[in-house]
Amino acid sequence: MQEIYSIENDLFVIKFKAKGAELCSAVHKESGREFIWQADSVWPRHAPLLFPNVGSLLDHEYIFEGKMYSMSHHGFARDRTFAALHQSQDSIAFVLSSDGQSLASFPFEFSLIVRYSLEGNKLVQKFRLINEGAVELYASFGGHPAFSISDPSEYNIVFEKVEDRKSHRLTGPYINDMTIEVLEGDTIALNHKIFDEDALIFKDLQSNWVELRHKYSNHAVRVDIEQWPFLGIWSKPGAKFVCIEPWQGLADHINHDKEWINKEGILKLGVEEQVSAAFSMRFSC
Repeated sequence: MQEIYSIENDLFVIKFKAKGAELCSAVHKESGREFIWQADSVWPRHAPLLFPNVGSLLDHEYIFEGKMYSMSHHGFARDRTFAALHQSQDSIAFVLSSDGQSLASFPFEFSLIVRYSLEGNKLVQKFRLINEGAVELYASFGGHPAFSISDPSEYNIVFEKVEDRKSHRLTGPYINDMTIEVLEGDTIALNHKIFDEDALIFKDLQSNWVELRHKYSNHAVRVDIEQWPFLGIWSKPGAKFVCIEPWQGLADHINHDKEWINKEGILKLGVEEQVSAAFSMRFSC
């Protein structure tokens, strides 16, 4: 099976891995600038897909209909090989379907289709989840693109609107009841310590987009979050990347009862039902 796929237009060449249907490169042709983190020992991923859960489950397990299942952080899709459904010069779609391996940890029949389309300097990533089984399906999904930067202190995170929202906090990988002030109006000023206690997590934002913006140049990535109820912003402390993550769901609360259907943000799909959500990444040099 082909391992790397690419699409392009007059401005950009975009590459993807079959493993995880993962965006792994976005190069501006004229300048040669790479916008996507080139995975290394600091963090060995580029832009993983999150499915069928976002974040960590309490003790990496959950209960569905009285049975206990195990599930890794952010789910299994990022480590599975997707099949290419179709490809044109400026778009590509991948699919992952349920099989014996997935059913062992996630007892639902599904197809997850991820489509990427390049429109000028904008890359659109669309998720489509289809219930292929004879029972209701419960799942969450999300994006996790990591954008390359020169130095955290040279960048801000800018929201479309002034947000009266605090970041939720984590105890280990689980959400607790505490919050922290990180926004000054519409801006989060990045620094080398802002991610020392893991991700910044937001609910109920009013903004339709959020932008990673260099203070001293035109370098920026704007991520459209209009269709997503939750947002994560994360990096390794001091690393030269920032992830802007549109999420459908969240990690478990520290006091969660482990019941799968009680997870915050979980989607319920009836038989033959499907759900879609998309976000875009607009690259500026």
